[in-house]
Amino acid sequence: MSAIERPGERKRASDLLLDLCRAWPSERIAIGDLMTALGDRGYSLLMLALALPNLIPAPIPGLSGLLGTPIIILSAMMLLGYPQPLFPRVVRERSIPRAAMESVLTRAKPWLVKLEARVRPGTLPLPHRGVEIAAAILLGLNATLLALPIPFGNPAPALAIVLMSVALVEADRRLFLVSIVVLLLAIVIDVLIVLAIFGLGARLLGLL
Repeated sequence: MSAIERPGERKRASDLLLDLCRAWPSERIAIGDLMTALGDRGYSLLMLALALPNLIPAPIPGLSGLLGTPIIILSAMMLLGYPQPLFPRVVRERSIPRAAMESVLTRAKPWLVKLEARVRPGTLPLPHRGVEIAAAILLGLNATLLALPIPFGNPAPALAIVLMSVALVEADRRLFLVSIVVLLLAIVIDVLIVLAIFGLGARLLGLL
């Protein structure tokens, strides 16, 4: 159980993340410390915390690469069946400004609350290896796209990761199925963006 939850209490993800950020004792939040603070909420809540800043514009240079890479690692560990997330030291020591994270979470909370109000907790059987493998593969692909410097390519995979993370946190079957569709659409959108960029580049080179 996370230190910011009282015995017998299980906060919604939106409240837990924002309360954690507001109570953070230092000016920067290291990914390793965040993982420790989230406790047994596992992979999905950590992925949600890492994906949200990419969905809500934040003035943090290199944000997609900074936070996308840990999600790739989390997806790989989920795929391999690790019971708890583990990060190498170089990833654990990456950090983001606490104030920027709090601003992102404050802006994201209203629509996260609306999303959480529609979930049906406990309708998705977890833990379940089939569910975990499907989620891990699609999350890993979207996290890879998120980490790449694709112009205008961050919102789609970030939204897909957020939806899947909430679905796994709440064990909601309906949201899980919706998330799979969104994850696939996000892949298609980013692939089309890349193809359009290459096509434009080829045309410009042909004109020179």
